[in-house]
Amino acid sequence: MTGNFKHRLGTCLAMLTLATMFVAGNAMGLPCKGRDVNTGDTEEEVASKCGEAMFKEQRKVRLETADASGMRSSTTTTVDEWAFDFGPDELMQSYRFENGKLVWIADIGYGRLPDATDDTCRNGELLAVGDSSLETFLKCGEPLSKEEQPDKVIETRSGGETRRTTVPVVEWTYRYGPDLPGCTVRIENGRVTEIRAREFGK
Repeated sequence: MTGNFKHRLGTCLAMLTLATMFVAGNAMGLPCKGRDVNTGDTEEEVASKCGEAMFKEQRKVRLETADASGMRSSTTTTVDEWAFDFGPDELMQSYRFENGKLVWIADIGYGRLPDATDDTCRNGELLAVGDSSLETFLKCGEPLSKEEQPDKVIETRSGGETRRTTVPVVEWTYRYGPDLPGCTVRIENGRVTEIRAREFGK
């Protein structure tokens, strides 16, 4: 085994070890006000450790399947997205719950919330299709209105099985004054799918 090969192998193993430690650490949890929050915690446990979230969103996703023989099954997953802002010197944190249990944790950078009275998102120009609801909120603040739309049904077929996924749709509208433009953001299952500019005063 050559020296160069040994060096490269050692470097790869070290990088793999670091990656494994990062994933494991992220899966185990993050501190919240000095108290560890871990995947598997309930919403009540997280709230007791972290206090009131700056951002909360809930949606229900329904999955129906039918196989070639006609057997059908249906499940509904309640997804809750929470985020906490502990001030400009602390990392904001994002938590995702499924059916009341924490399944995902992430740091989302330092910050303070934007002032919703200012056009901080440049009339929607800072937004992009694919942004999450939380990313939209962090860029643009609380919308003037949130209007629920008819659910969207996505149907796929594979190997004789038909899957129908029903996801919620909501439209967020931003306006910054009667003589200023704004935008409406269409969000399907927690992701932006359309951004529409609004005329002045409308």
